[in-house]
Amino acid sequence: MHSNKNNHLKIISFGLVLGYSTLVPLAAEADEVNPMGYVRSQADKISDTTDGRLNISGYINGHYMNHNGTPKLVGKDLDKPLFQMREASIFADFSLMDNLLFSTELETSYDFSSKSTSGRDDRFEALFNYYYFDYDVASSFDWDTDKYGSLSVRGGRILVPFLAYNENKPNFKQYLMSQPFTAQQLSPVNNAAISFQQYGWTDIGASVNWTYAFEDAGLFDLKLSIINGLGSESDALDANSVQLSTSPTVRPRDGLYANKSDWNEFRDNNNDKAFVAKASFSPFSVPLDIGVSYYNGAWDNDENNDLSMYGVHLNYSRKDWSLRGEYVQADVEQTAGVNPVVQPGPASLNTTTGDYQMNSWYVEGSYVPFRYGENDNRYVRLVARYDDVDTNDKAAFTPFDRSRVTLGTEWGFIDNVRMRYEWQRHNIDSFENAPTPYVAAGGKEQINMQMLSVIAYF
Repeated sequence: MHSNKNNHLKIISFGLVLGYSTLVPLAAEADEVNPMGYVRSQADKISDTTDGRLNISGYINGHYMNHNGTPKLVGKDLDKPLFQMREASIFADFSLMDNLLFSTELETSYDFSSKSTSGRDDRFEALFNYYYFDYDVASSFDWDTDKYGSLSVRGGRILVPFLAYNENKPNFKQYLMSQPFTAQQLSPVNNAAISFQQYGWTDIGASVNWTYAFEDAGLFDLKLSIINGLGSESDALDANSVQLSTSPTVRPRDGLYANKSDWNEFRDNNNDKAFVAKASFSPFSVPLDIGVSYYNGAWDNDENNDLSMYGVHLNYSRKDWSLRGEYVQADVEQTAGVNPVVQPGPASLNTTTGDYQMNSWYVEGSYVPFRYGENDNRYVRLVARYDDVDTNDKAAFTPFDRSRVTLGTEWGFIDNVRMRYEWQRHNIDSFENAPTPYVAAGGKEQINMQMLSVIAYF
């Protein structure tokens, strides 16, 4: 059964990739300035054929990434270079009725590296990352939106409205290919550390979205959601474990990305539902988006332990420069003394510490020093980001208590095609507490990373 499902997805995605490789050369002949313009024109034809009811968009990106200083694991060497088609996604929005929209994303990826490098069981992976219905309540009842605002209801597998990155999932809306720690270790948007699949924090649930324009002041947006939530079958929330090449199996305490559900899971590990709220405000006079987010739900099987998260985001964007930042804190209720790792390993890494707190934050700035081409539509952007994360403030040592500096450049050399280069330096805190097996496996106090990527979208 699983084999047939995977075969169908492989056929679909092979068609997408083949179509992409066929259309780009044709586009180059038709329009050398804008090779993705041909792809966009074909998507527009689909929209026109369906009288605007079906709208298609998408993007594809590939990357080379290389780390230095990570510990070697059994079956996975994190320091070996990775070559991957990181994502090839097709977004489809279909108007079933005037006020009812169905949206989905088919996400595919392909790993050119060996399994010992990436740890992936399958080179090719494909999934429907989200799929939901969106009902426009305000339009259906024809009320005065200037007076009452706009209201819509969404249900299905939705992108969880928490902080800023998740609902802006497509990477062409960002200036760096890598995600900040707030959208990786805590808010589980990017699980790249595991398998490079299922980008975005999605879950089964429902969301109500109310938007109101305060005359000349600005736009207020409120989202309230009920979802299955993050969970763990283990007695410990951070039960993810890895085996070092020096033989001990340890719990790295790597945050929350291992606790989100898979794309085809419809039930949680308990009957408790999580509550999510996000409120943001964008003044009309300043290109600013500022907001707060909240999450609460029981994560354990018995529904006795809660996970609560609080976050704030700020995005300030002008034509040639931007400033972004997020802060998030997670409070975890957990029983002390549990050891979810049954294989031999350092007790200080395996035993739970009871209730604990995680936090992360980042600040990112970008600047475009020059533009060129017709209408200045070609550019070079410089990007710098600093972020910090601590995934268990009671643990004697965790490699995810670290800070990171990221420097990057983005070159928009063709319309809707960008090349990016990133350099990172991670500094692990409290490294004097690192156990001997971790150091013996090659784990260093400082980790360097380089990544070269190309992204094209339509």
